[in-house]
Amino acid sequence: MYIIELFIKLKNDFKSGKFKKKPPLKKEEEIEPCDHLFIPIDSTGRVLACSKCGMIYKLKKGEVNPFKDN
Repeated sequence: MYIIELFIKLKNDFKSGKFKKKPPLKKEEEIEPCDHLFIPIDSTGRVLACSKCGMIYKLKKGEVNPFKDN
């Protein structure tokens, strides 16, 4: 009986439009720029994440400060 109820609920959700395609995501150029503030998220300090937007950055071997201008 429970399976039949789930099937009917799924059918009604499909008819109401819950499963319509979502609009495409914004392109990289349209996203607002972020002033990144990277903090370590693991105990080794090799993986960094922006505290504002969530961008992940992994340090390469021997890299100390990847954001310093050369």
